Amino acid sequence: MAKNILIENINTPEMLSVALRRLRKNSGMTQNELAAIVNMRQATISDLENGRGTLESLFKVIQALKLNLALSNLKTIKERDDSSRARRILDMLNDE
Repeated sequence: MAKNILIENINTPEMLSVALRRLRKNSGMTQNELAAIVNMRQATISDLENGRGTLESLFKVIQALKLNLALSNLKTIKERDDSSRARRILDMLNDE
């Protein structure tokens, strides 16, 4: 049975890197094993787990770890910032 882990309030690269490391370890993978799955160097995984790296690498790792990202505070953004840009972004996301 898969164990669900909820990690909230990630708002810095450092917090994201700690979460990625924790999720990788929870999946029972080493950096080398994860790197082999996503066809990257182990150093790239280490970079991501230390707050560096590219978005492309980040999303490959997210997919390999079978994670889902939830943007739960979009309504808060809309309520706080009712600009036309925020409305367009929310409308586009709601249409999907």
